[in-house]
Amino acid sequence: MRIKLNCLACGHAMELGEAYEDYDGEVRCWGCQTVLQVALTEGKLRSMRRIADGPSGERQRLGDAQAQ
Repeated sequence: MRIKLNCLACGHAMELGEAYEDYDGEVRCWGCQTVLQVALTEGKLRSMRRIADGPSGERQRLGDAQAQ
């Protein structure tokens, strides 16, 4: 099962593999290099927040996103 996320900083679409189905930790955006804190349970997003900007320093959108 592939887990699909979008970066909170740049909107880049990311896909995570099965190893992330039950994961609570950091993920780096492959587009802008921003570090995101994500919490996943059984492949479903519980929470995601931006914890560090990538080298470009983009700040398009800042804050927490809660899964619906």
